[in-house]
Amino acid sequence: MRIYLVTPRNPPSFWTYDDILPSIGKRCLFPNLSMPTIAGLTPPEHEMILCDENVEDVDFDIDADIVGITGYLVHSERVWELAAAFRRRGRFVVIGGPFASLCPEQLRGHCDVLFVDEAEETWPEFLRDFAAGTWRAEYRPAEKPDLSSAPTPRFDLLKVDRYHAMTVQFARGCPYTCEFCDIIVVYGRKPRAKRVEQVLAEVEACHRLGARQIFLVDDNFIGNRKLAKALLTELAAWNAARGYPIHFQTEVTLNVAQDDECLALLRAANFSTIFVGIESPRAASLVGARKLQNLRDDLVTSVHKIQSFGIQVQAGMIVGFDDDDASIFEEQIEFLAAARIPVAMIGMLQAMPKTPLHARVAAAGRLAGGTIGDALVSSNIIPLRMTRPELFRGYRQLIAQSYDFASFYRRALEFLLRAGRVERRRRPNATDVRLFGRVLWMTLIRATPRRAWFTVRLLLTILVRRPQMFESALALAVAHKALHGYVRRVCLHLDGLIDQLEREEAASASPPAFDEAPRESSGPLPLTMSARTEHLLLPADELRGSA
Repeated sequence: MRIYLVTPRNPPSFWTYDDILPSIGKRCLFPNLSMPTIAGLTPPEHEMILCDENVEDVDFDIDADIVGITGYLVHSERVWELAAAFRRRGRFVVIGGPFASLCPEQLRGHCDVLFVDEAEETWPEFLRDFAAGTWRAEYRPAEKPDLSSAPTPRFDLLKVDRYHAMTVQFARGCPYTCEFCDIIVVYGRKPRAKRVEQVLAEVEACHRLGARQIFLVDDNFIGNRKLAKALLTELAAWNAARGYPIHFQTEVTLNVAQDDECLALLRAANFSTIFVGIESPRAASLVGARKLQNLRDDLVTSVHKIQSFGIQVQAGMIVGFDDDDASIFEEQIEFLAAARIPVAMIGMLQAMPKTPLHARVAAAGRLAGGTIGDALVSSNIIPLRMTRPELFRGYRQLIAQSYDFASFYRRALEFLLRAGRVERRRRPNATDVRLFGRVLWMTLIRATPRRAWFTVRLLLTILVRRPQMFESALALAVAHKALHGYVRRVCLHLDGLIDQLEREEAASASPPAFDEAPRESSGPLPLTMSARTEHLLLPADELRGSA
């Protein structure tokens, strides 16, 4: 059989870096791992073709026996569009992935077969059923699959040269119970990991294909700390034996700061950046969200501890918790400055389907429409301690200030000057030189005067005061160009939502009543968001003059 697996294009988001990827010769930051994984599970007698719409056009007229589509909530409308287009052409369409697992009711009737939850067991079962003509309309595994026997994903079917980094997964699941998180809904609370030799084989496969950066996409890499340390030990040896060709990044919980051994292993394995869900500087908000693992030590102290090992912390931050009032926005600004965190993905609280948070706010009558899966452009929750216009206005000011030139420069410089020692483990090669030239062209030569001054000031200061951090400074200069442009477009989008909310608030005769005593809210009636919001964001070229 010929099987065509499609990954839909990403809508503009914090992590897509749309403003800078063409300038560095790439089309997407990294690939979705779903389709290479499915291809790896497919017997070799079948012909597999992978299409990532982020790096190539979809061939709607392909002669395929099966068309598979994956996607997250943010891809919902594109998933529907792709499925409809292929079915009109008479193709047999199957859909799976996080969107299908969280919201299967929204996809029934849009495909021939639906996969809910993980597919390590159900995909091979479906292929056998399809060959026999006895397939079912929906497949669910009886239990969470054992990853220790999972085959290596088919990275070779990807157009690797079009991505900035490759992706590898070590484990799924997280032991914590954060109220807002959908990870434990999809993957469970018991971390399930691959064997160390499996992950090393995947890293080796990516390296052979030319990857120089690998993102371990585990939602909590240290969910099983003993296994994580075993892997880090072998990754450090693998990287050292080859002259450190790979930089790694991953996601961990903040309590990694209390484990010096784990931090030392991360540094030894060449992990340059980790993403940490810090969420809030306010202890009451963390308690309310059941994010208790972040309260084991002072937040700023914990971040500085990680940075002392030469590892950059990128933070996930959230506003709109039940214990947040209008003063939370300034607290967030002050925290990011004190913690020396240049890059923070700041969003408004979202009630994702099937999470405990969603059930609670829905029962209280505080659910404001559905979720689009992007916390940077809206919130589907009516807050308790401020009105919705106050939340949206404060959030707009927070992200605008966080990514203005002066604020970002101060945080970046403080991190670069105070982070732990970073050893240069690999000599620059021709690829590095070409990339350096592209970056300077983008952030200096072809940039606006303000952008050029920002770049020159940051790079020259680091060259003089701490030259070993020059590569990191260059990366932060590029990151700011991407994030500054994106945040400006989000702010324009938010301006329209704020106007709408203020009109609804003025027209509202009385505030809604909630069941959560003793607090009361003066919030307006819910704002219902369309699942497709990117059309409200101005294209990058309309803002280039101010970037």
